Amino acid sequence: LSLQLQQYASKYAFGYRIRDFHTGNDFGHKQNRDLHGVTRGQYHILLPDGRIQNVIYHADDTGFHADVSFEGATKH
Repeated sequence: LSLQLQQYASKYAFGYRIRDFHTGNDFGHKQNRDLHGVTRGQYHILLPDGRIQNVIYHADDTGFHADVSFEGATKH
């Protein structure tokens, strides 16, 4: 029973996005974890310079691994 409960509790998924045209805020995050303990996700945020930073990642027994990219041009 405890093994089944542990497997159930360790598997999850969530996501959200906030996009407020009035304030200019734009950010979001999605993440899930499988029964093998691997967590995968991605998030984005609108930076003060006008670019969007995107991060796609996974975390497993070997650590946290992220790929970071940027969209758009810098605005001053």
